[in-house]
Amino acid sequence: MVDNFSIALTHVLLAIALWRLLHRADLDLEVSPRDAWKRQRDAEARARDSSPDA
Repeated sequence: MVDNFSIALTHVLLAIALWRLLHRADLDLEVSPRDAWKRQRDAEARARDSSPDA
């Protein structure tokens, strides 16, 4: 009984991981990690520059 439970549990966890990987929004983007980092850095700089100084 324990063997069946452990096999079922691991298969369910693998299925959940696969489901989450396939439904990621960035899965269809063909952007290199370096370009994605640059975009995020630039967006943070713009947000920092546009925020009112207190």
